[in-house]
Amino acid sequence: MGAKVKSKHFLNKNIESLAHLLFPKKCLICATELNINENQICQNCDSELPQMYLAEGETTNPVHKVFWGRVQIENAHAWLLYNKELSTKEILHAIKYKDKPQLARAMGEKLGQSISEFEWINTIDALIPVPIHPKKKFIRGYNQSEEIAKGMKGILKIPIDNYFLKRNLHTDSQTKKDRFGRWDNIEGAFRSEKNKNAYQHIAIVDDVITTGATMERIIHQIQEKNPDLRISVISLAFAQ
Repeated sequence: MGAKVKSKHFLNKNIESLAHLLFPKKCLICATELNINENQICQNCDSELPQMYLAEGETTNPVHKVFWGRVQIENAHAWLLYNKELSTKEILHAIKYKDKPQLARAMGEKLGQSISEFEWINTIDALIPVPIHPKKKFIRGYNQSEEIAKGMKGILKIPIDNYFLKRNLHTDSQTKKDRFGRWDNIEGAFRSEKNKNAYQHIAIVDDVITTGATMERIIHQIQEKNPDLRISVISLAFAQ
């Protein structure tokens, strides 16, 4: 029996090696050819990702501080630091505008790994991706926040709920707006459902937090219908 298992493993490795030789995979960030032990992202790009290294339960971390005096949240976490000089900018741009859902999922896996040991993660009942308008999703082909959440789900084993939060309006890009401009732009853009699943603690998942205006508006909408629901915020990146 043991010999059969070893033989099968040897055969699978040979098939994997042949597939890699015939159809080499490229790094989703720099497009260099991956070696057989690399998955989605090359070791060089992975080592250069600007991680934030936030501690568990630290309510004075910069992500959490964005929401002070604005909305009540339980926890806030982001994995990568974002600014115009860092590789994160290229990653987020590729995820949103270059048809890279697989990159979003790969980043979601790494985001999930970064918080997999946090105790508060075990209390999350559902991951709630920030929705995009159906028109934008049709054009892009996917919702980047949902793809990030899919990657997280594979690591954390937490279900995704795409129906708890809906996008009502198709709004202009938030990129060049300040905090108050972003707030005006998304006024009435989201609609939250009543908590029919009796969630006690949810995590809203987004690709990047800048001024926090979008997340703030979403949390207000949810809390209006679900005042007792505990809400945490998880983002792939944070602009600082």
